[in-house]
Amino acid sequence: MPKDEMVYVGHMLDKAHDALSLARGKTRHDYDNDLALRLALAHLIQVIGEAARRVSPQFRG
Repeated sequence: MPKDEMVYVGHMLDKAHDALSLARGKTRHDYDNDLALRLALAHLIQVIGEAARRVSPQFRG
């Protein structure tokens, strides 16, 4: 895998860990009633998706 792909994979892992940290200990009720939490998680998932788009199909497979 080219070095650039490892950078994107690293970003994906970092943002996934951030999302898990934000969601840890939260319930669905917390999520539904906390706009900031919903927006933060949506943003992190978007960043993960954008990085994933730059990873080659061979690596994804």
